[in-house]
Amino acid sequence: MSYSEMGEVWRRYVRTRCEHAAEVLRKREFDARFFPGRRETVEAILQVIPPDQPVGCGGSWTMRQIGVLDELRRRGNPVFAHDAGMTAEEAMRVRREAISCPFYLSSANALTMHGEIVNVDGIGNRVAGISFGPSTVIVVAGYNKLVADLEAAFQRIREVAAPANAMRYNLDTPCVEKGRCMDCRKPSSICRITTIISRRPMMTDFKVFLVGEALGF
Repeated sequence: MSYSEMGEVWRRYVRTRCEHAAEVLRKREFDARFFPGRRETVEAILQVIPPDQPVGCGGSWTMRQIGVLDELRRRGNPVFAHDAGMTAEEAMRVRREAISCPFYLSSANALTMHGEIVNVDGIGNRVAGISFGPSTVIVVAGYNKLVADLEAAFQRIREVAAPANAMRYNLDTPCVEKGRCMDCRKPSSICRITTIISRRPMMTDFKVFLVGEALGF
């Protein structure tokens, strides 16, 4: 459901919650902003990134959902983002190229109302890209990613993000069958690297764009 399609009370709730989260993130040195919908978010991203600059992206479903990668490609930006049609070798090469770009796009598994950005990765390219390397990082997150605290963030990852992403990649993990984390030790497990970014990484222009839509997993 888009922001404009929500009822008045729900729109007010979503805006208030996102704007409060953005205020807390700004106190932690992030450039945090609220946008009602994906169209406004994409326009803001295109304003930040010059047309000739290479852009990296991990496997973010949010970025593919809002269509920003296609918009960047259409205007001539080289975009380094792996997809399902690539061989394993090509996908790994693109992952490495992506984190060497000056601009990096990502979402997050959860953001706390205290201003912490929480992610769990399998390979680590995404958490590497948003932690160090690119000079500008833009994290886009729908309001559904906002949670109360770190405990709630890890619960969201176990109950929603990890199982959904494992299903998305057709992985052979127990969470695909059960719909929740089973704390497995399978070779295909994508829960291997946990990061909590509690303040803007030094020397990085780190933007967090909160969106008044439910996006990603």
